[in-house]
Amino acid sequence: MKKTILAMAVPALLAAGSASASINLYDAEGVKVDASGAAEVQYIQEIGNNRDGAWKLDDGDFAINTEVAVSDKLSVIGAMAFEFEMNDANSNYDKKGIPTGESRSNVENDELYVGFKGDWGQFTAGRQYLLMDDSGITKDYELSANSFGADYEQAAQVGKYVYDNGTFYGAATYTDKSDGIDDGSPEAINAGNLGDDVRVYEARLGYRFADVDARVYYQKADNVNRNSDDDKDAYNFEIEYAGIENVGLAASIGRTSSDIGGSDTDTDYTSIAADYTMGKTTFAVGYDNKDQEGNTSDVNGYYANVTYALHSNAHVYAEVGDSDGENEDFGYVAGMEVKF
Repeated sequence: MKKTILAMAVPALLAAGSASASINLYDAEGVKVDASGAAEVQYIQEIGNNRDGAWKLDDGDFAINTEVAVSDKLSVIGAMAFEFEMNDANSNYDKKGIPTGESRSNVENDELYVGFKGDWGQFTAGRQYLLMDDSGITKDYELSANSFGADYEQAAQVGKYVYDNGTFYGAATYTDKSDGIDDGSPEAINAGNLGDDVRVYEARLGYRFADVDARVYYQKADNVNRNSDDDKDAYNFEIEYAGIENVGLAASIGRTSSDIGGSDTDTDYTSIAADYTMGKTTFAVGYDNKDQEGNTSDVNGYYANVTYALHSNAHVYAEVGDSDGENEDFGYVAGMEVKF
C-alpha cells in the first residue's frame, strides 16, 4: 500500500492545479491522503520607532494529512506540516561566521500528530497548535499591534479534543512539557530542574445561532519558569455577526494575567473589526485597545486594509496601521499569498 500511495501521489502533486484549498493525492480502500500549502511574501514597515521597510517571507507552509477508515463510525488520522518562513537574516553566514553569499531559511516541523475521528469528535496527540492560536477576531494582516494574544500557541506534547455539531462546538487541550524525568527526583535536581514540568490547560466553548457565532477561549499555564510556582492565564470572549449582506462585524474582550516572582499583572484587551466585500475586493478596518495594569494610560491601535482576490486560492493586499503608544510610528504592508 505504501508504494501504491507514493506512486500515485507524486504525479498528482506535480500535475494538479489550484482549484481547491487542498489537493487529493489518494482516495481508495478507505485511505485518503491530501496535501496543502501556502506561499506568502510581504513588503512591510512594522509599527514602531525608527522602523524601515523590508521584505518578509511571512508564510511558507506544506502539509500532508491522512485519514484511514477503520469502520463506518471510526477513522484514524495522521498529519505532518512544515514551515519555511523563518527569518533568514543570519543564513548568509556559515557556522564559522564566514559569508556564504546565500540567503536561505530553515525548515521547521510545526505539526506531527496522530489520532481518532468519529461522530463523537476528534482526539489527536503530538506536536500541534493550541486552541489559543485560533483566538482573535481582528481582520488585519500584520498591523493589529494592540490586540489580544496568549503566550502559548504551539507545543510538541499536546493532547487535543475537538467537537463540533454545527451549532455547538467545544475543545480542550492538555500540554505537559515533560523532560522525561520524574519531578523532584535526584536526576531532575542534578539536571537543574528543581520544579515541576510546565503544564498548559485550555478550553474553548462556542455556539452558533442565526447569523451569530459566539465563543470563549481560556488558557492556564502552570510552572512557567519551571523552578518556581509562576503561572499565567488568559481568556478571550469573541462574537461575530454576518446578518448584513456582504458585511462582517466582530468584537472581543479579553484579559491576560501573570503571577511572576510574586508580582501580579493584568492586561485587558478590547477589539472591534468590520469588513465589506464588493465583488472580488474586500475592505476591512479595526480598532484595538490594550490596558496594562501599572501603566499610566492605555494604548489604542488602528488599521485598515484592502484585499483583491485574483483567484479563490490567490490574493493581493495592502494595509496601513498605527498605534498611539510611545515611540510607535505608522506602519504599512503589501503582499501576495498563493495557496493550494
